[in-house]
Amino acid sequence: MSDPLAVTPQSIRDQYDYIIVGAGASGSVIAGELSKTGAEILVIESGPADTAPTISDPSIWFYNVGSPLDFALPIKPAPQVNNRGFNLALGHVLGGGGSINAMVWTRGMARDYDSWAEHGAKGWAFKDVLPVFKAQEDWEGGANEWRGVGGPIHIRRPHDPHPTARAVIEAAGQMGLPILDDMNGPMRDGAGYLNMNIARDGTRVSAARAFLHPNLDRANLTLLLSTNVIKVLFDGDRASGVEIAVDGDTRKISATREVILSAGTIHTAQLLMLSGVGEAGELKKLGIAPVADLPGVGRNLQDHVHVSGVVYQYKGKFPDHRADSNAVEAEVNLSSDVDGHGTDIVLVLEQLPNASPELAARFGAPLENCFTISPSLVQPTSRGQVSLASADWRVPPTVEANLLGTDRDLEATLRAAEAARELVSQKAFDGIREAELIPGPRAKSRQDLIDFARTGALSFGHPIGTARMGNEADAVVDSELRVHGVRGLRVADASVMPSIISGATNAASIMIGGRAAAFIHADIR
Repeated sequence: MSDPLAVTPQSIRDQYDYIIVGAGASGSVIAGELSKTGAEILVIESGPADTAPTISDPSIWFYNVGSPLDFALPIKPAPQVNNRGFNLALGHVLGGGGSINAMVWTRGMARDYDSWAEHGAKGWAFKDVLPVFKAQEDWEGGANEWRGVGGPIHIRRPHDPHPTARAVIEAAGQMGLPILDDMNGPMRDGAGYLNMNIARDGTRVSAARAFLHPNLDRANLTLLLSTNVIKVLFDGDRASGVEIAVDGDTRKISATREVILSAGTIHTAQLLMLSGVGEAGELKKLGIAPVADLPGVGRNLQDHVHVSGVVYQYKGKFPDHRADSNAVEAEVNLSSDVDGHGTDIVLVLEQLPNASPELAARFGAPLENCFTISPSLVQPTSRGQVSLASADWRVPPTVEANLLGTDRDLEATLRAAEAARELVSQKAFDGIREAELIPGPRAKSRQDLIDFARTGALSFGHPIGTARMGNEADAVVDSELRVHGVRGLRVADASVMPSIISGATNAASIMIGGRAAAFIHADIR
């Protein structure tokens, strides 16, 4: 089903002021905001319209993962995850990952952004980005120094928490952890009910629905769906447009002002390299003429490690979760205390059985009457890489995620798994916990837990960093998101994050889109 306001490749013009590649969390914001300037804007999205019922209904979001709405990009097997092959969930639909994810609205710690600024991303400290977060949100709890109201993204907590969510909060208190009324006000150690970007009517609020759809009736904003960009075109060192694939052929479209890449951490890096922006020697090996020698493109890949998972049999009949909730609802933020780093692990409630295929095969597929506490590493020290497998745009890039690639990351993850088990051992769960199924009572030794972590570790679907912001030799964009060494080209998505934030990356990506729109608007004036 197509978006009624989208156009066909045959009907678009040969020239626009701005071309935005990707209508995900960042691209949708940029397109919607820039349309208000009167500039002629073309947005090119490789996926279809965001009309599937699994997108609108928060309670069944997990059906999107692995569906045709997900790129499901293979991650290269690695020894530290027992050489397993698994996929990276990436939205292949209008709205990007924000159309298929669990709608967890997490900004991250103030220290995450302050670290960006300290390492060359001038103007990106928490005090600089907080006003953007506040302007974009409509927080049900009301405005205060941390939160905003009146923005296009309604943020709420679960209104009738599931018994498992209530138990998580109570159990965390029994462990001596702080109980937080607002997980973003500010984000810190403790347990609380999650913030969710779910509208008052109980439907998903993605960046596409909040920023792009309301502006599509503007004559100067054109949306092109289900269309692949092959590469960015250059006139010397200036980005002059893009080349798209159309019906087995190609077509060139020019941009008189800028090309903005918002294709996501993996595909933005791929597109930069296909266009001649990357490590020159490696590009030449594939027959790609270098435009800018930027060795940092594709490097610095980071992702949260999601161990799926510590699974429990529910005592009695498992209560249904509400249609206006995301079947997650509660979370515990804490420090592993491995090396004195602040909050670096998260215990994520999932009101469903969730185990990697290998864990399910080993222990037996979990019954339906189950819930999961997934230990998650949100401050990894491991770094991976995205590289071209071919100069052919149709060949997916190679993703080396390097999850659990350091001893420190493994140790922190083990402590997260221990904390998950400790949480559910509290009295708060006595009335609803029948038994631990995975890893279960047989997992007693440290080696048992190591094997559990390596066999259950998956990508959380939060990749960042492959076009990092800064001024060091491996930086790809400057503090206003302009690509080093060329003109007329910006990157605005999670790929510009120098280091990963301590939470889901969707809210931060929407914030990046807002800042990018402001930078571009300032240049127009």
